[in-house]
Amino acid sequence: MPQLIAIGLIGGLVYYAWRALKREMARIGNEVAEKEKPNKPLSGTVLEKGPDGVYRPRRD
Repeated sequence: MPQLIAIGLIGGLVYYAWRALKREMARIGNEVAEKEKPNKPLSGTVLEKGPDGVYRPRRD
């Protein structure tokens, strides 16, 4: 009988770990999808050369 209880406890632990793993994979997948979304394009951005030789967006 103790073996049956031990198998039940191990099975419950495996089930809980599997659910936690799936939840974590979904969270990470959502983070990656958010980071892969394209940023706003810089349409109409004009660069000008600064006094130090670095090109920066022109401030209007």
